[in-house]
Amino acid sequence: MADPVAERQYLGRIVPGMDVCDVTGEKVGSVAHVLRFDDLTEEKAPNRTGEEIIEVKSGLFGLGSHYYIPIGAVQEVLTDSLFVSKSKEAFEELGYKEKPAHLAELH
Repeated sequence: MADPVAERQYLGRIVPGMDVCDVTGEKVGSVAHVLRFDDLTEEKAPNRTGEEIIEVKSGLFGLGSHYYIPIGAVQEVLTDSLFVSKSKEAFEELGYKEKPAHLAELH
């Protein structure tokens, strides 16, 4: 189970433009947005269910797939990149290609 304190620490260090790599070290894209609960007002998300999410854009100029990776999947954050604990091949099975319903109000 993910450590909430560690997740909070990661959120403060993750910024748009950082490279995102899978567990094998393969680059899968770059951070487009960090979708935090702080961005939601109480009336937009009164129950605030679900995890905070890192939106990742892939492909040339970000025109490829978008992935929505929960902060709990972040394994390590470095100065200009972060690593997730899963392989890119597992992203679809894990639902990372689908925008979570609780984020509908953010975009």
